[in-house]
Amino acid sequence: MSEPTPRTEARQKAAGIKKKQSDSLTGLPPNTLHISLYIRSDPPLPNDFHWAFYLHKGTSSTPGGTKYHARGIGGGWIAGHETTAGIFIENFLCVIIQIATIAPSAHDRVDEIMRSYDESLNSIPGITCRVWILTVLRKLADEGFVHCDIGELEKDCLEFGNEHSATASANEQPRPVVKSGVSS
Repeated sequence: MSEPTPRTEARQKAAGIKKKQSDSLTGLPPNTLHISLYIRSDPPLPNDFHWAFYLHKGTSSTPGGTKYHARGIGGGWIAGHETTAGIFIENFLCVIIQIATIAPSAHDRVDEIMRSYDESLNSIPGITCRVWILTVLRKLADEGFVHCDIGELEKDCLEFGNEHSATASANEQPRPVVKSGVSS
């Protein structure tokens, strides 16, 4: 029997990673809201992340959810919301933090809240992806979808991001999923 070639080993490793990422996606509890953090530099800098929401629907017909985020383009900011079944294969993903459970009957309202600042992003004082997340979180909390102290949740997310940034930089897979200790 011959030894596997480096190319065969690379394919097997890639297939193993893909399976771990797929298993992570199917392992997320259905109807959960998350904050996903992405590293922005290599080596990563403390507290320096791109922030996004991820609403995982996780049904058998839709094995994913919707990613909501704000992106800086040129001198301004634009909304970027897309359906995805590949949150775990996104470049620079650091950690996914579960912050709430959202009943399927509330998905449409949560989607409306997520999009409520799309036309006015650049009028939010000090706009960044993190500021947008915190602004939307206030609205989600006001309507009872997220239960937490927003400042404490921000600190919790930063701690998780800083804890996992080195492994994100090394592209260790799959990326971790954690549950916030300050939200319910």
